[in-house]
Formats: sequence, structure tokens, C-alpha cells
Amino acid sequence: MRTLLIFPPASDPAHPPLGIASLAGFLRAKGEEVRLLDLNLLSYYYLLSRENLTACAARIARRMGELEQNRDLPAAEAGEYRLLAENFLSQDYLLANTPRALAALKETTTYASRASYLQVATIIRRAMEFISAAHYPVRWYPRGFSMSHLPTQSGDVLRASEDDRENIFIPFFESCLPQVSQINPAVIGISINYYCQLIPGLTLARLLKKRLRDSFLVVGGGLICFFAGGWEALRPFSGMVDGFIPFEGELPLLELLTTWRRGGDLAQVKGFVHFREEDSHYLPPPPPPPPALEALPCPDFDGLPLADYLSPQVILPGLICRGCYWGRCAFCSHAQLYRGRFRQKAISQVLAELQEMARKYGTSYFYFTDEAIPPPAARRLSQEIRVQGLPYQWFGEMRLESALDREALAALAQGGCRMLMFGLESAAPRVLDLMHKGIIPEKAGEIIQACREQGIRTFVMFFIGFPTETRAEAEKTLAFIAAHHEAISHVAFTNFILEKSSPIYQQPSPYGLTTLPPNPGEDLKIYAHYEVEEGLSGDEAISFLEEIKDRPMLRALIETYLVSRAHLIFLPPREKPKALPRPPTPPGLEVISASHPKLADGLVPLTLLFNLDVIRTQVQGAVPDAKEPTRIKRMPTNYLFHPSQEKLVEVGDHGLLLLKPCNGRFSLGEILGALGEQNRPAALDFYQQLAAAGFLVWEEN
Repeated sequence: MRTLLIFPPASDPAHPPLGIASLAGFLRAKGEEVRLLDLNLLSYYYLLSRENLTACAARIARRMGELEQNRDLPAAEAGEYRLLAENFLSQDYLLANTPRALAALKETTTYASRASYLQVATIIRRAMEFISAAHYPVRWYPRGFSMSHLPTQSGDVLRASEDDRENIFIPFFESCLPQVSQINPAVIGISINYYCQLIPGLTLARLLKKRLRDSFLVVGGGLICFFAGGWEALRPFSGMVDGFIPFEGELPLLELLTTWRRGGDLAQVKGFVHFREEDSHYLPPPPPPPPALEALPCPDFDGLPLADYLSPQVILPGLICRGCYWGRCAFCSHAQLYRGRFRQKAISQVLAELQEMARKYGTSYFYFTDEAIPPPAARRLSQEIRVQGLPYQWFGEMRLESALDREALAALAQGGCRMLMFGLESAAPRVLDLMHKGIIPEKAGEIIQACREQGIRTFVMFFIGFPTETRAEAEKTLAFIAAHHEAISHVAFTNFILEKSSPIYQQPSPYGLTTLPPNPGEDLKIYAHYEVEEGLSGDEAISFLEEIKDRPMLRALIETYLVSRAHLIFLPPREKPKALPRPPTPPGLEVISASHPKLADGLVPLTLLFNLDVIRTQVQGAVPDAKEPTRIKRMPTNYLFHPSQEKLVEVGDHGLLLLKPCNGRFSLGEILGALGEQNRPAALDFYQQLAAAGFLVWEEN
């Protein structure tokens, strides 16, 4: 009997998923036939293909044409038009460069400098935005996906699974169905770990159930465990899924396979959720939570296209622990994944797994996906790697705690550590104490500086709006980042989210927190709305983030251009910011008069029927539910677009006419001489401004 385990979009494309590989290793060791399929990775190749980009370009042009039939646009459609127009301008550039950029992510030379990586990663980001715009209001981005349908509402998820206008994955999944049919699995498992995978994963389930009616389809993964105690929330999907496996899946899935094979009663399978007419049925595994880590074999990645992952080297994920050894943070719900139990592998077992994976798959790069690697374990593993002379390089998440002194970090670096990801969360001592975070800002700063000294990259995460946090305390976090920005490789930040499985949700009163009932239809929501007695409200925290995200210091550290966090280990360290060079003195009129102006290569001149700046200003200032909703009137406007620099400039009513002779055949003196005397100063200023922006070049003939 054949089992197929599938990892759906949208997630990191730089390395294979650990979950289905761990299940495969366990099941194959028990004699089961298992195939693996990473549809997340394959979706990047499909969606970023020239064929799909061409189809998206046609969609954008068609929709723009529809909107341009109107004399004016309501605010929502005007915002759509602006997004479509901005992406429409990039279509030729993206069609020419995206396939090459996708291939370049696997080439070592791309990572030789941050500038060369940024160029490639920016093309990938723009192509993802282009595809998103074609399916407005979809957002597809590295490690994320959203659409107008919400993953927190089962009704929306069901509608999204059939929405072939917005759901970018439906054509891709349909293209994969023949491959799945050829495998002919008796049991199919789909791993859903994040909200952004829920709609794609269940869309896939619907299509598979329709195509392979005899296959038994089960869904597992990290997200499913958060519905514990409320399994009925999953009932709406019982028509496309035969059941769910929450928590750790090895033993429940093995028992399910053996029971299914012999035609037994699935109600007796421990750890399996399914639905009967009258109720949901779940028989929990007996304590302690299985399985014993020492009994687990090495993750098995056989069958996955390791050479196709978007990374210059094969990176394989692994785990040292299940659960978090700290386990006290008030905001964290990670304990739910392992039912509150922390277990750690022996370092000898971890090392043996690395050696097996290195031998079998020819790699020396590893990513420990632990919530937090215990410092003693990291140090012992590093010591073994160093003593045995193994060429392994690894990265993972650790806590900013006192055990990571300079000596410890030196030992980690000598043992192959290349990057550490830290959850700072806040740099305000009072807030950290309230979180039960257990870290000290001064010590955290010392750790980050010491990491830089040892050549260890640092990825620092924080959030804004923990209950009672004030704006001044939030600014302390930013001041901390500013003070250490030269030592930090990258930052990621978001607003506080009240997760239902977190300690603060269970005991909100010490935090002045009041939870609010869910909005109608939010049956899949694993976090809660709330109000606070003091400090930043949820809306104020979001506004604060919008306000700060463009601060120069944060822009230099922000992660948005990364296709994968894993790519940081291949990039050179950040250099100390250099003083901005003084702009060159523009050449005198007597010099440029003899030069021949020519439009820079690739420029796109065009006229749009609506002014994008007017849309941006008026839509942002629109008042929701106003008696007279904002409408944007048609205003034909001339533009020049520089695709490679992603620059768009408005060139005025006569701008395109002034640019017609800029073809390199006429000198500026000749062009100005053909104009009326009263028009020459304005035209000269226009040409000089475009030249300063890189849109015009002066050629000597």
C-alpha cells in the first residue's frame, strides 16, 4: 500500500520541509512505502515561469482596459488600478529577467555581494507582486499567501478553494494531478503548518478528492493542533478530507495505515480526528506523548528534488528538541504543538543524523528548526563537530540569555554556527519582565556584538503592542536596534497577536487585557481580538509599525527582500554604512549643449488614463462609510518608467513630445534651438532633471 505525503504552498523554497521527511523516515523504517511531494517548491517554478507571467500580463492588461472604460473610479477600484498600472509597466522586464533570476538563486556567484543578491531577490519579489496584481487582491510573497477570502473562516476557505479568479494555485494543482494519479496512493497526507497554507492545502485536498475518489485523505501539521478542544471547527472540510492528525504524527499515522489496510475501525486509531453524523471523534494517545525521540530514525528526504531548492547549497532541516526548554513566555503558544512536553535528543543522536544526511545527500549545511536550541546542547554539538573536523555549517534559533557569552559563541562559531535567530521581542525591561521572557537588554546587546566578532550572522525579531507597552517603551526597542544595527544582519517585526493557546490568553487579568468575542464566521481563528486598559491598542500598534517601517535604519535591516532567511548564511556580513557621496557637479550648459541626449535603455514611455499620484493621495485619505464615497476622475497622464530601477516619473502634458528627439541623433543644442525661446529654459530644466534621475544619458558623437 502506497502513501503519499505532500507539502503545499506557501512556505520557504530554499530547503525541503522537515515534517513530511520525518514521517517518511519513521514509516519507511516500519516497512511502509512512502512517496514525498513538495508542491510548495514546485509552485515557484510554475508560477514564476514565462508562460504564467505571460498569462498574468494578459490578465492585467484586460482588467486595466475594463477599468479605463469608466469616467471615474470608486476608491477600491482606483487602488486596484494603481496597483495594476505599476505592475503593467514591469511586464517586459520581468518576462525577460525572472527565469534567469530564479536560476540565479541556486548559483554561488549571486551571493558574492549583498548588491548582487539584492538585484536577483528584487526581481523575484517584483514577479510575485506582478502575479498577485493579476489576481487582485491576492498577495503572494516569500513564505506567505493571502486573498480576499480569510483562512480564519471555514466558509471563506471553502469558497476560496473554488475561486479560480483569485486562487493562483488551482491551475498549478490541476497540472500536478496526473503526477499524483500516476503514483496511485492509497493514502494521501497533506501537511498544513501555517495559516497561509490552509487555503492552498485544502484547495489541493478538494481537487485530489475529486480525482482520486478511492484514496484516503488525511491532513496533519502544526496548524491542526490549535483546534484541540474544538474539533467541530474542522467539520466543514469533512467532504474533502477523511480526517485529521493533530500533534506529532508518527504513531497515529502508522496506526491509521495499518488499520486502513486491514479494514479496521478507524474510531480506534489513537490521535486521529474524524467526523460522524452526530459528533467529532478523537481518541487521544496515552501519556506520555509519543514517540520517544531516541527511537526515531533520521529524517528521510528521498524522492524530493534537493538540487531544485532555491539555494546555492543543499540545506537540510533537523531538530535537536521537541518543545521549548524555556516554555515560559506569556505570548507563546509553541507548547501546544507538543502538548506541553519538552524532550531533547542526545547529542550523539543529533550528530549521527547529521553524518547520515551528509553522507546520503552530499551536503554540509543544516538548519535546526527548534523553537530554541538549548545553549549546552549547541555547545556540545559544536565541540563534537570541531573535534571530529567535520565541515558542517548550521544555523537556528536561540535565546538571548547569559549562557551565550563570548567564549560560548566562539565555540559555536568554531563548530560551524553561521547564523543565530533571536526573539528579542522588546528592549524595555518592564515589558520583558511582564512577558516572562527572561532576557536582559544589555546582555542581549553584548551577545549580538559578540556574534559579529565571531562571524555569526544575527537575525533579530521583535513585535510591538504587548499589553501595557507604551509608545515610549516601543521606542526603546527601536533604540536598541539602532544602537546595534552594525552588528545585526537582519530584522523582522510585527504587531502583537493574542494567541488562544498562550498563557496570557489563559490568564489575561494581570495584563489589563479583555478578550473580545470573535467576529461572525470566525470559526477557524486561533487568535483573539482584545482590548487593553493601558498602553498601545492593537490598532495603535499597527499604526506605529506603519510609521516606523520606512525609517532609514530599519530599511537597511528589514527582511522583505530576502527570498529565504536561509540565504543570509551565504551572504557576506553587512558592511559599516558609508557616508553618502556628494552628488557630482552637473556639467555646464556649454558641455551638454554639444552632447546628444538619449533615453536610457529599457525606458517605457506611456500615457495612463488615471493619475497614480492622485489615486494614492485620495484613496489613502478616503473616509470609510462616507456619505459621498471618494471617486477618482479620469486624468490622462504621461509617465516614464525605468524597469531595472523600478522608478516611475510623471513627465507632464508635453513631456513625451520633448522626449521624441532624444534618440542620440540630435545634440541638445539642436533640440533646444528647434523650440521657441520662451520654452527653452523649462525644456532644459526638464532634460537635466531626467538626466539626474538616470532616465537620460548624454552621448558624445
